[in-house]
Amino acid sequence: METEEVFYSGFCKALNETRTVLCEFEEREDGRVLISADCAYGKCPHSGDCRLMEPARLPSAGL
Repeated sequence: METEEVFYSGFCKALNETRTVLCEFEEREDGRVLISADCAYGKCPHSGDCRLMEPARLPSAGL
């Protein structure tokens, strides 16, 4: 399986500052899947409405 790294920049509500997040995606048979992010995405209380990570949640993330 192929892994791709993508950077996203934007405002982080948790840190109250602008930051860049490195995300790793894996291409699988059922589509592209986010496998890691160098922030607390998923555990962060703002994960559900995180504007910074919004592009990573889209099916064509990073494209």
